[in-house]
Amino acid sequence: MANTTTSAATLTKDQVEALLILPLQQASTYMAQGFPMFVSNGEPIKVPSLSSMGTPSYVAEGSLIPEVSASTSEISLLPSTVQSVKIITRVSRELMRQSIVNVDNAFSQKMVSDVARVLDEAMWNGAGTAGAPRGIANFAGVTSAGTAGGTVTADTLYDIQELAFDAHVDFGRARWAMSPKNLTRVRKLEDSTGQKFLSPSLATGAPATLLGCGYTVTTHLPDSVILFFDPAQVAVGMDDRASVTILDQTYAEYDEVGLRVTARYDTAALNASAVVKLSGITA
Repeated sequence: MANTTTSAATLTKDQVEALLILPLQQASTYMAQGFPMFVSNGEPIKVPSLSSMGTPSYVAEGSLIPEVSASTSEISLLPSTVQSVKIITRVSRELMRQSIVNVDNAFSQKMVSDVARVLDEAMWNGAGTAGAPRGIANFAGVTSAGTAGGTVTADTLYDIQELAFDAHVDFGRARWAMSPKNLTRVRKLEDSTGQKFLSPSLATGAPATLLGCGYTVTTHLPDSVILFFDPAQVAVGMDDRASVTILDQTYAEYDEVGLRVTARYDTAALNASAVVKLSGITA
């Protein structure tokens, strides 16, 4: 159904502030991690991967140097099974003319935000079904920290970082990702002197850190999971950036304008071992 002056009342001055502030929803967090971005023109993206070059060895003087064979593979992004996220809404020209704010711009911003939310949900925790990409929490081959036995402890967090060290994760870039409930669980952890493990920054405006690394809080991760990963080892493929198209002729017989938003993204691990996953958290 189209948005008209009946279904969406004219926006008067005392309503403008509510439009700009509400509805409140989580901003996109997945794209903010700094993942490498690969751009496609519609075709699948194949990222070559060097798995192994063999192991160098000590060779005596005058001895034959052994040959090794490189082991290669590829990471696939944007296969045909990954679909676009799309949405259309219709706005009457009367509503556009009578509103004190730019209605098509306000509607477009909200629609882009909704598309970003759907993409965020999939790329954090998607199962890779129904046309959506598989999310980082469900990547195959990640480093498992096992199950938490129900409870998050400081020792559990240290164990996660140890596994990351073993996987050669770059701690200068490594980040945590967790749900709001898990953030609360972690914030309550303290050492024998009462010092919290989640350290506030002493610098104004600087982010807090957890055991020396930054963290992201998102409602798109389940409460049972905490992730620790190197963003440089996870890729994002983009075919169609979230874009808005004004359909000024499609609904001309109704004197309405259509607003269409589309986006197509995918994500995959470049080195899955650089993602450490703890599951089984219940308290």
